[in-house]
Amino acid sequence: MNIRNKIIEILKELSAFETVHENSSLTFDIGLDSLGMVAMLVAIEDCFQIQLDEADMNPFELQTVGDITTLIEKYLEERDA
Repeated sequence: MNIRNKIIEILKELSAFETVHENSSLTFDIGLDSLGMVAMLVAIEDCFQIQLDEADMNPFELQTVGDITTLIEKYLEERDA
């Protein structure tokens, strides 16, 4: 399973939505509030065995599933380098 698919599975578990796409808005389409965003980030850290920097957890920067995917890819590339 690739990174995007894992993130989509996490988001499906955290929300009541069965359909989540790369361009889905985390707040408008999926319905994550600030507590949901924190839960998502913790689940992502656990799933990918990474530690996100606080500076990267800006809700204005992380608006779509694609934004989360890009962020996780960056962390995994740095970790595996």
